[in-house]
Amino acid sequence: MASRRDFLKVAVAGAAGLALGGAAGYFARQGEVDRLQKEVERLMEQAGVEAPQLEENFNLFNWTWYANLALIEEWAKENNIKIQMDFYESNDELVAELELGARAYDVVVPSASYIPSLIEKGLLQRINLDKIPNHQYIPESFMGREWDPDNEYTLIYSYGTTAVAYNEDKMGGDTITSWGDLLDADNPDSILRRHAGKITMLTESIEVMDAAAIYLATQKGEDVMDWITTLDENKLEEMANVLIKQKPYLYGYASTEEYMEELPIGERFYISQSWNGDIAGIIWDSDEYEVKMTILNENIKYVVPEEGAIAWFDNFAIPANAENIENAHAFINWFLEPVISAIHTMTIKYPFPAGIKYVAQEIRNDPTIFVPEDLYDKLYWTSLTPEMEALWNDYWQRVQSA
Repeated sequence: MASRRDFLKVAVAGAAGLALGGAAGYFARQGEVDRLQKEVERLMEQAGVEAPQLEENFNLFNWTWYANLALIEEWAKENNIKIQMDFYESNDELVAELELGARAYDVVVPSASYIPSLIEKGLLQRINLDKIPNHQYIPESFMGREWDPDNEYTLIYSYGTTAVAYNEDKMGGDTITSWGDLLDADNPDSILRRHAGKITMLTESIEVMDAAAIYLATQKGEDVMDWITTLDENKLEEMANVLIKQKPYLYGYASTEEYMEELPIGERFYISQSWNGDIAGIIWDSDEYEVKMTILNENIKYVVPEEGAIAWFDNFAIPANAENIENAHAFINWFLEPVISAIHTMTIKYPFPAGIKYVAQEIRNDPTIFVPEDLYDKLYWTSLTPEMEALWNDYWQRVQSA
């Protein structure tokens, strides 16, 4: 699979130009796009918002494989905007870039757990919801969440789970059901030991440590939330020790692009801690230029372990040092148009809530893409304070240097 950085930059003829017709009977008609555009214009007029005077440039900093880049480039082209898109592989990388402040990005996409800390550090600026009338299309359950109760700084981008994917063809009949399968280094019969050297964990520090926290908490019969929010150094020491014991049996820590490329092949490794949308993107045939409703890799399985998993919520945000503020608001507003969000979902297979009503049923009903409600009770979420972020990072560094 090619890196999305390597895709040919071929312009598409606007949203309706993508080949939505033929996607299991689903059609995004030009009339529907026009109707939505008129509704957007009506909302802006009602709110007393004049059409923005857009700036010449726009700088986007986003996760890899996380949007239809051809569609974004077409938006920039239609608005005579010179766009620069850079990509990161973890929140750690994003936070470091924002703290350094060497480059002024206009829109970034941090995970919810990091947002309170970013706000407290003064690294984000307030957004103007009047300039983003399409926020009305975000389902109510994603508004006013605990990481930003009044949506002063953020709006939902996408969401999902952090769990485990594997190539069934390489497992010799084994299946994965628990975090212990990947973390129990003391058990010679564990998946970790029997498939040594063929397993990866994420490069994202909190996601890896949270997996250890969930595993230890359930082993001890203790409250998972007490572990994933802990400042208790005894707990952190236990989590680090579990991960240090695990390290000799890992292939390593893998980025999105690495495991998306390797899992279908399964030569270097075939089990990965991973994000659901990435895995959906390799199970389904995904293409920036047309909607393909074909399953490519039925042998790739995605499992939320029986102990539960971390739910993630990524959000649009504008950095404190952003220079193209009008473009930042215009971009977020454009992305939240339901048909636009639906096209992003149907082409790259990540869930974008604003477009769920316009997504083909096969995609909407796939639990690897849109998290089923019956899974909610097994999911956990927390936010990082600067104190927690610093302390957890100390123990993550111990793991990395071991």
